[in-house]
Amino acid sequence: MRRSYVTLLVILLVGAVGFFNFHCASPEMTSARLYIQQEQWDDALRALENEVEHNPDNAEAWYLKGQVLSEMGEFDRMLESFDRSLDISDEYKEAIHEIQFNNWVAFINAGIEEYNLGQEDPENYRIAIELFELATKMQPDSTVAYKNWGFAHLILGELDEALVPFEETLKREDDPEIAMYVGQIYFDKGYAIWRQHASMEDMDDETRQELVDNMEEAIEYLTMAMEGLPEDPDVVATLSNAYIVLNRQEEAKEIFRQGIRTDPDNKVYHYNLGVLILEEDKYEEAVEHFTNAIEIDPEYSDAYYNLGVAYVNWGVELREKVVAERDDEDKSYLEKFEQALPNLLRVVEDRPNDVQLWETLGRLYANLDRVEEAEEAFERADRIREIRGD
Repeated sequence: MRRSYVTLLVILLVGAVGFFNFHCASPEMTSARLYIQQEQWDDALRALENEVEHNPDNAEAWYLKGQVLSEMGEFDRMLESFDRSLDISDEYKEAIHEIQFNNWVAFINAGIEEYNLGQEDPENYRIAIELFELATKMQPDSTVAYKNWGFAHLILGELDEALVPFEETLKREDDPEIAMYVGQIYFDKGYAIWRQHASMEDMDDETRQELVDNMEEAIEYLTMAMEGLPEDPDVVATLSNAYIVLNRQEEAKEIFRQGIRTDPDNKVYHYNLGVLILEEDKYEEAVEHFTNAIEIDPEYSDAYYNLGVAYVNWGVELREKVVAERDDEDKSYLEKFEQALPNLLRVVEDRPNDVQLWETLGRLYANLDRVEEAEEAFERADRIREIRGD
């Protein structure tokens, strides 16, 4: 008799649980589940909207509504429904994350496919952008979609639009390559303003501030990029140019010195540092860097030219000092002119129709009292002008 009682109790308990569940589910929830099984999404959505209207704290109803909206392609509303479910309970958190992850994968793959088709039709880049943007909503902390979204805009030449996903990437991840792109975009925006004016003094206050803001943003991001890409010549060059535009020459020189410390055989770093130093009339140091550049690349024509210019200007400075001191015996400046000559002659091989270069050679020969060669150089300049019709 005792065994029958225990058995009956278990049966009653099981029956009670089933009865409770049956009566707990509202008609709307029961209908919604049936419609979902039958993939009748519109009917399921209507049932679930009725349910959450009457029972707004039903976490399951909000979750199922999000699931239905996902199937219907209404992803913003899907996310709102999932958020409501999670605000009420974490019970469906894992299922929600699985749906969002599956959507993220689908959007990424579809976006990449459209992106690859963009070479044939740029409109595919537009479709890719929409898909990558949707992917970021599915997995907001994943940077893959943000990066691809930004690159699609970049290919379309939409710099401002590319900044949005790239900067979102950098909020989530230290990526020196993306920082380089962002820095380059800000530099290009600023440079477009700078090249339209003779100088910063030629700008109105608003334009000048816009230039400064863009260049300072460029410096911030390119500095970030240089920490991860210290040997990248494009980063070094663009960062230094941003400083130069803002007349921050000392910082520009330090960037090149840092580049040389990292990559001492980089001819461009030596050359650019030499140019900045030459502008300050520090001839000996400038000569050193131009010479280093030529040793690295014996065919570096620009370095030969500026090395020649450095010696010419150095010689002129020494000659002016001699004149000021009335020291007619001091002819040391001629040594600098002699040192300039082979470098400029090397350049004229590459630029045989450069009028200014031939005139510089003519003046150089004249100062060295090489009259015949001076006349030939000036005549060569005149012939080039006649041919051009100058």
